[in-house]
Amino acid sequence: MIEINKVLNSILDEFTELPNELVQGLTNNSSKVKKGFIFFAFKGDKYDGNDFIEHAFKNGACLAITDSEKIGIQKNVIKVQDVRTAAGIACSNFYNFPQNKVRLIGITGTNGKTSTSTILKSILDSENEKTLQVGTSGIKPSLEINPGLTTPDIFDLYEILSHAENHGFKNVVLEVSSHALSQRRIENIFFDITAFTNLSLDHLDYHETMEEYFSEKLKLFDLNKENGSSVVLIDNEYGKRILEKNSCTKCISIENEDVDYSCTTYGINDSGIKGTLAWDSKTLDFESKLIGLFNLENLILAASIAIELNISGRSISQGIKNCTNIVGRLHLVKNKADQMIFLDYGHTPDAYLKVLKTLKNSFCRPLKVVFGAGGGRDKSKRPKMAEVVEKYSEECYLAPDNPRFEDIESINDDVKNGFSNNNHHCFNDRKEALEFALKNLKPDEILIIFGKGIEEYQEINGKKHFYSDSNIIKEFYEN
Repeated sequence: MIEINKVLNSILDEFTELPNELVQGLTNNSSKVKKGFIFFAFKGDKYDGNDFIEHAFKNGACLAITDSEKIGIQKNVIKVQDVRTAAGIACSNFYNFPQNKVRLIGITGTNGKTSTSTILKSILDSENEKTLQVGTSGIKPSLEINPGLTTPDIFDLYEILSHAENHGFKNVVLEVSSHALSQRRIENIFFDITAFTNLSLDHLDYHETMEEYFSEKLKLFDLNKENGSSVVLIDNEYGKRILEKNSCTKCISIENEDVDYSCTTYGINDSGIKGTLAWDSKTLDFESKLIGLFNLENLILAASIAIELNISGRSISQGIKNCTNIVGRLHLVKNKADQMIFLDYGHTPDAYLKVLKTLKNSFCRPLKVVFGAGGGRDKSKRPKMAEVVEKYSEECYLAPDNPRFEDIESINDDVKNGFSNNNHHCFNDRKEALEFALKNLKPDEILIIFGKGIEEYQEINGKKHFYSDSNIIKEFYEN
C-alpha cells in the first residue's frame, strides 16, 4: 500500500485534488478492480476503457485516469495528456522502480525468442545468477501470475519485476513482442541488453505491412539504459537494417567473420551442434544436443548476450551443454515403435521452413506433417504455410490450431490455396487428424506436429478447451 499522491508523483500538478486513500493496486481491466485500485482507461482496438469507468468505481476504484476528451468533469476522474505514459510512471512509483534494480535483457524477433531466452537462462544459471525468464512459454520459475501473453501487460509486468527484485533475482530475460511495443506494455522500462533474432511474415493482421511490423520491432533498440548495448543477428535483411540505424549495435553472424561475434566454424548433424564463437581475438568452443542451423543462430545469440554481460566462458559452454531441450521447440517424443515424432510451436512459413529443412538434412527418412493456421490472425501467411509443408513433406495433414472466433472450414480453405497437388488430408478436428497421422505413420518415418507445442488447450469461440498433442500421442501408443 502506498499513498495516492506518491503513486501519481510527476503525473499531476500539486493542486490536483485527490481522494484520501491508500492505493491497493493498478489495472486497466475494470473486472479486476478492487477497493483502493486506480483504474487506467486504455483505449484499444476492440474496447475503450472509458466505457468502463463507472464499472470500475462500482468495483471499488478510488480513482480513474483518462486521456479522453469525451469524458467530462467527474469526481475522482483525472485527465492526463497520455494515459499509457501515466500508467508507466504510476507503476514505477507504486512498485518502487523495480526495473532499475534487476538486470533486464529484452529479446525480440519473429522466431527464436523463446529458444534464445531458454539458452541464455541456462547459461546464467550455470554462472549461479538467479534468473527469471518471461515469454511465450510462461514464467520460469513459475509464479502465481499467469499473463497469457508473450510480453505481459504493463501492470502484470511491473508486478513480475517487483517479485524478481523482492526474491533476489539478478536477471530478468524478457521476450518482447511487436504487439507489446505497439501497445506500450513496457512503458518506462529500459534494458541492459536488447537483442534481435530475425523477422519474417507474421502478424500482418495487426501491423498490415512488413515495414510497419519492422518499425515496431525497432522501437526496442531505443530503450537501452545509458550504458546498455544491443546484439543483433545480421544474417537476414532486417538485422542488417537495424545495424544501419543503430551504430552502437554489436553484430553477430555465421556467414562472415567481419563482425563483432562470428561463428563461421561449426558442424551440425543429427546428434547436435559443435561450434566456435570468435570475438576480440578470443574464441569459445561449445557443444549442444540441439539440432539445426536455426538453433545454431539461437545459441550464438545467447552466448553473445552472455559475453556482453561478462559471464565466464566456462558458464557459457556449460549452460549451452545443459540446455538439451527447448520446451515446445522441435521436441522429440519417444515411442515404442521407434518412429520419430516431433512437437513444435512453429506457426509461420519461415519457422516451418527452418524446422523442415533441418529434419530433411539431419535424417534420411520420409517426412510427414500435421499443421494448421490459427484463427483471427494474419491470413496472408496461410497459403504460404501450405507451400512450405508440401515442398518438404511426403504427406501432410491439415488440422485446426486455435480457430478462435473464425470458422474452421474457412481457415482450412485459405491454407489449401497454397497446395498444388493432392498429398494432403484435411480435417476439421485436430485430435482426429493427429490420430489418423499416427495410425498411418510407418517405421522409420518422421512426423512433425506444428502449431501448439506443449499447449494444453484449444481456443474455440472465445473459450479454452483442454487439448494436448502430447497426451494424444501418449494415449495412442498406450492403447
